[in-house]
Amino acid sequence: MTTLNLQAKQDFLERDAATRDPLRALSEFVWNALDADASKVEIQLERNDLGGLAAIRIVDDGTGISAQHAEVDFGNLGASWKRDAHRTSNLGRAIHGKEGRGRLRFFSLAQRARWFSTTREIVPGAEEGPLTSRAIEIHSKSLERCEVSEAESPFAETPGTSVVLTMLKSTFDELSSTEAFSRFSTLFAPYVLQYPNVEIWYNGFKVDPNLTIRRCEDLPALIVQLSDRTINDLKVKVIEWKAATDTRQIHFGGEDGIVLGSQPAHVTAPGFEFSAYAYSAYFQEVADHNLLELDDLNEPDFVVVLSHIREALSEYFRARLSEQSLGIIQDLKDQGAYPYEGEPRDQIERRERQVFDIATYAINSHSRDFSKAEASLKKMTLTLLKEAIKRNPDDLSTILKAVVNLPKGKQSEFSSLLKKTELGNIIGASRLISDRVTALEVLKGIIFDPRHRQKVRERGELDALIRDHTWLFGERFHITMGESGLSKVMNRVAEDLGQKRNGRKVTKKDGSVARVDVFLGRSVPHSDAGKREFLLIELKRPSLKLGRKELDQVEDYVTAIRSEPEFLHTDTTWNFFLVASEYEPEVAGRIHQADRPQGCSSTAITSSSGSRPGQRSSARMRLDCTSCRRSCRWMSRTQRLRQRLRIWEDL
Repeated sequence: MTTLNLQAKQDFLERDAATRDPLRALSEFVWNALDADASKVEIQLERNDLGGLAAIRIVDDGTGISAQHAEVDFGNLGASWKRDAHRTSNLGRAIHGKEGRGRLRFFSLAQRARWFSTTREIVPGAEEGPLTSRAIEIHSKSLERCEVSEAESPFAETPGTSVVLTMLKSTFDELSSTEAFSRFSTLFAPYVLQYPNVEIWYNGFKVDPNLTIRRCEDLPALIVQLSDRTINDLKVKVIEWKAATDTRQIHFGGEDGIVLGSQPAHVTAPGFEFSAYAYSAYFQEVADHNLLELDDLNEPDFVVVLSHIREALSEYFRARLSEQSLGIIQDLKDQGAYPYEGEPRDQIERRERQVFDIATYAINSHSRDFSKAEASLKKMTLTLLKEAIKRNPDDLSTILKAVVNLPKGKQSEFSSLLKKTELGNIIGASRLISDRVTALEVLKGIIFDPRHRQKVRERGELDALIRDHTWLFGERFHITMGESGLSKVMNRVAEDLGQKRNGRKVTKKDGSVARVDVFLGRSVPHSDAGKREFLLIELKRPSLKLGRKELDQVEDYVTAIRSEPEFLHTDTTWNFFLVASEYEPEVAGRIHQADRPQGCSSTAITSSSGSRPGQRSSARMRLDCTSCRRSCRWMSRTQRLRQRLRIWEDL
């Protein structure tokens, strides 16, 4: 029997070691040093006589690389000592690496990497073992081969490691920029915050959170429900920087201070320079599968977690903007230019003011014309802004452009922030519910209030109110028509079904033309794309009592529709509503029937031989008489909407 040992070849190692980001490659060496309990790590960019970058040196005072670790870690891909260790050996700090791949990152930077390392050997029974040193060298053209040799220590009497990258593959001018140091700081500032005794230097500059961080805040813990698990250890830290950063990133780690990978933040935060850090054991799992290094990771569970983080960040920066606006708002109040008076009257106005205050902050901060204007002009401008937000909060960019000449970039930033936090939707939904409650109160008043019900007419009053509020019969209808003849109704039905009627008229049995007050229609989700539901509504003035005449009128509509091909040859359901407030005793038996819902006067099902197999159309006539039950549809709907309004107010 022959045993074969799997060996990693050059092409595989190149793919595993390559990265397009030179700073990411360098950061791996820093993490390796920190995992070795280094208290000081320094990246030195060494230059030649002409000022060009000649070599990169990473020096640390960690525990060094022992002979055993050199054989295991440099002789294998994976199987690193870190995989089974949860903390560093001496100081008990969180460990970054797990796979032992970091050493190969030099491949993206240089042709050759050489480690000079000194470590203190462990001698049983001895308090302190001797120092031993070794040199380790890897060439980019033979990543699978590593040369280890004894060497003199470049350190005095302490352990440590120096990695030198030579024969660089590019000039790497970007590594010397202030942007590079800024990005480097965003990676390691949380680690320094977590372990204050650690010093990390980059090209002569120290990573000092006290100098670079404006504000650091931990967001409330997040719980994310995935398809097969619940993540309940997700913590998010936001760091606001004093200086500008070239990218806004969300960094992911298994524990505080550790960065395993990053993704673009895609969070709108006007005027803020920030980085976010998300910590959870889940991210360690993702990193163990080498997925966090993908720039656009779209794994479903990860996308869900990332969306929760982004939502939390958007809410945080909305609150920060509102906080920053307080001083400006107070100045405007002192000048008499603030268009609101007193405290908010309700939660709807409170939401409006939040949007208004943020928009006002944007205008005052970025519009010189506004900031220098007189108080009277400011008040006029802000009054216009107030009304615009009240009527159309979802289109803030247009509002800012129309009301004041705010730069286009700032318009987009602030409107995007408000849209992402759904403040506009909250205001819109709250006002929508409030408007509907008002409409229902009006409807209830004209039906039941003795002062109005005798005067309200069907034509021009009641039908106009219902025409503008067809949602009373449901939100699902995509066809809505006011008072129309049955011929026009059937033309619209034929159009929706993709048929032609050739101008054929629809009449009642006596040949007269029939007109209905409201017609609604919708598509029904079904395997048959032609399945439809239609509503014909006949309204009667509140002072009229329903009798046989009115019921016969609607039954004539039913008979006329049932003879039409659009009814016979398609899978359609028709409901005919006769709506009034009272009815005569003579029709009570048709309203209350055994084995039928209350108010259902008749049902009819017609199957046509010309229709497709299993296809049929149905018609049902329903009487909706509000006087038969005081808890009528109008009242109950008012109560439900009021309840929804209270829920919005509690948000």
